[in-house]
Amino acid sequence: MTKKKNNWYSNHKKPVLICGIVVLVLLIVYLAGMLYYNDKFLNGTMVNGSDVGGMTLQKANDQLSKKVNGQSLKLIFNDGQSEVLQSAQLGVSYNKDNSLNQLMKNQNKWAWFIGFFKNEKNTLTDLIQISDENLTNGIASMEHAKEENQIAPTDAYIQYKDGSFSIIEETLGSKFNIEELVKNIKVALSEGKQQLDVTKANGYVKPQVYKDDQDLNNQLKAANEYCLSAITYTTPKGKEIALDGSTLITWLSKQDDGSYTKDESVFKEKLTAFVKELASQYNSIGATRTFTGKDGQSHTVSGGTYGFRVSTDSEVSALLKMINENKSENNRIPEHTGQLPSGENGGLGTTYLEINITKQHLWFVKDGSVVLESDFVSGKESDPTRLTPSGTYYIYNKERNRVLRGTKQPNGKYEYESPVSYWMPFNKGIGLHDASWRSTFGRDIYINSGSHGCINLPTGFAGSLYSQIYVNLPVVVYR
Repeated sequence: MTKKKNNWYSNHKKPVLICGIVVLVLLIVYLAGMLYYNDKFLNGTMVNGSDVGGMTLQKANDQLSKKVNGQSLKLIFNDGQSEVLQSAQLGVSYNKDNSLNQLMKNQNKWAWFIGFFKNEKNTLTDLIQISDENLTNGIASMEHAKEENQIAPTDAYIQYKDGSFSIIEETLGSKFNIEELVKNIKVALSEGKQQLDVTKANGYVKPQVYKDDQDLNNQLKAANEYCLSAITYTTPKGKEIALDGSTLITWLSKQDDGSYTKDESVFKEKLTAFVKELASQYNSIGATRTFTGKDGQSHTVSGGTYGFRVSTDSEVSALLKMINENKSENNRIPEHTGQLPSGENGGLGTTYLEINITKQHLWFVKDGSVVLESDFVSGKESDPTRLTPSGTYYIYNKERNRVLRGTKQPNGKYEYESPVSYWMPFNKGIGLHDASWRSTFGRDIYINSGSHGCINLPTGFAGSLYSQIYVNLPVVVYR
């Protein structure tokens, strides 16, 4: 029995001894590991992409400092190209007062062996110091930052072309959003990244309005409903003015629900302002005109009844009707009074009657050439109530065998009664006519022996003139 017992102990003693030795060795290794990593980072410790496992704090700082001070960043642009900013351009330097020491203190030395099986990734944002000024200057030094390469984005907008509206989509451009770019470069650097996609980093200025913008599409819908009229004008000076969709769309009113509509009162207000501005380009009655007389001199004259005046209310009403019916018209002449002057020779055109009071001579000009001319006697210049007024007028009537009468006196008789064969009025009761009672014309007769304001003509000449001139012929009277 004793022999069997001894054999049992003998058979089990060896395995127990081996296990004990193994445990002892493991314990020694474990304790040695703890001792080793007491002032070192655990194996597998990664800091901002760098392996600092097994390094002391000083060595880890040295390695990370070298990496930071030699750091570069590749920027990828939206044109597919890239540029690399070096450390100096990035404005980076190593921050010795960082949290690396705290990271070492926080590591679990009891589990030092785990690092042999997996890495522990750590991101410290205080390893680097970045000068915003240097970084901004570094960005500005890039080829892509040159002014000619910094193209601003454009918003999506509604285009009016060939009588219809469409949305032109936004363009992204290449203009940097410096504030966002600086911020995200700093983040990338602090995380140890080696490249940055500028688009993904919100580094570009973005359009404010995109093609799918609801407000823009609401406006497009209203434009196609209310703003299809196209009306053009050509002013006497040759200026083209258009009232079409590009203007009408700006007169639409936005509603509370985001839709657009044509508010009648607002639309009429805008249209009235447009017509008033249009009138300033057309109105010419009484305007100052400068023309070249047949004496070869330049003359300036103001006043008179000749010209053109836009009838604002009538034109507004006419335009509202056209717009409501989506009608168009080219070279429209506004509703008006008077007649549209020519753009030539101060508005007189090439066919007109020129009356020079100082020279007591007139010319009938037709198509630029003098057809008839004659001396005359005008109103009495020494009497302000009888002189012939200067200005630009037009022949508003022609009449044969008329008796011209002056003011009716208390006794029932007229101040004067003068039968004439040819009567061509241009300024109320003032006109051109034959004066058979005169034998001489021209010179200085008009100063003291002039008419009551009319232009007295030799009878034969008056007949010739009467046969050639017509109602609405421009008449310019000057001194």
